[in-house]
Amino acid sequence: MFTPKKMPLLKRLFLGILRAVLLFFAYLKYYLKLFLSWFGKSPITILAYRGYGRRDHILLQGRVLKNKVITTSPADSLWRNFVNNYKRFGSAEIRGAQLSISIGENKFDLITDREGYFFLDAPLENPLAPDEKKWRKASIRLMRTRRREIDLNETAKILVPGNAEFGVISDIDDTILITEVTSLLKLKMLYLTFLKNANNRETFHEVEAFFRALQRGKNDQNRNPVFYVSKSPWNLYDFLEDFIELNELPRGPLLLRDIGLLPRRFPFESLGKQYRGHKISSVARILRMYPDLPFILVGDSGEKDAEIYLTIAKSFPGQVKAIYIHDLKEPRRTQRTLKLIQESGIENIKLVNSYREAAEDAERRGFLNMNIFEEVGSGKAEGGSGKSEGGRQEAEA
Repeated sequence: MFTPKKMPLLKRLFLGILRAVLLFFAYLKYYLKLFLSWFGKSPITILAYRGYGRRDHILLQGRVLKNKVITTSPADSLWRNFVNNYKRFGSAEIRGAQLSISIGENKFDLITDREGYFFLDAPLENPLAPDEKKWRKASIRLMRTRRREIDLNETAKILVPGNAEFGVISDIDDTILITEVTSLLKLKMLYLTFLKNANNRETFHEVEAFFRALQRGKNDQNRNPVFYVSKSPWNLYDFLEDFIELNELPRGPLLLRDIGLLPRRFPFESLGKQYRGHKISSVARILRMYPDLPFILVGDSGEKDAEIYLTIAKSFPGQVKAIYIHDLKEPRRTQRTLKLIQESGIENIKLVNSYREAAEDAERRGFLNMNIFEEVGSGKAEGGSGKSEGGRQEAEA
């Protein structure tokens, strides 16, 4: 483990000033939106992000916003996609909303922060009863905002794994979803993000077969949990959920990040210095939630996935069973990744050219069954190449 160093005085002073400036603009933004809201009322919605936990501890996040209705279809024009994405990023958050969350025989009272988020990471005094289903339900009730009383209810789903062989944690951008994040000035990424929708975005070849086979495991039990960690903002949550659904990837918690002027808290302040940063801290938190569950980590060579996962593997040596890095075939980044792997001294990390190569290696290690990979990849699991209700129910089980 690394020993945190004391931050220099000048840097602490600079960060303090920066925080004050950002806080000023955050409040200015909030009161400007509040002033404009006096000229009309919009319906309010609760966005309950998929959570995760154990029978005795849960982590649940969400947001309270003014509802900007977004509908998409494969036939949407570039302009319609742009308008929908403008709505996503132009969210009107509800600050100071009072919520009550119930799960099992446990109840929690929360208040949304200045960006409209609520965050629950708490032990359960009354542990959840054993259940074969890995998705549990939590009831969320919005009782009042700062302006008026309201009675609005929503249901959140929380992943509580049962008899899992292992868990899977995966990046999204350029690991599952083709985003071109490494393109020049990220121009292709911006084009895809703002002018396309979930219906016409693409995955990498056989990626759904790999993840579905991992989910079902060597013994085809369909119980291994899958988590998605991305640097994408929470504003894209509905888009990413739709994308996962449309491409029949396993359903799982999406752990995204806040891109507000001032994040609602400095990320994971309770963790050591080596875990600072959204992605690495999110992965570390999952592993700490399930200390007895081994994990497979999946990323790509585009940015820093290999570096992050190697740090995690060294910090949780007995818990990381395998790391697969999807090669984006950019020579400079590929060489950098290979150098990191060679210098790490860790044997269970592999740079792969395709998800078939990853699946074949995973079968040798006893993580999956290639027959399932082939079955899902050919569409036999759904009786064809189309999307099916049976496939969706399987992913949800």
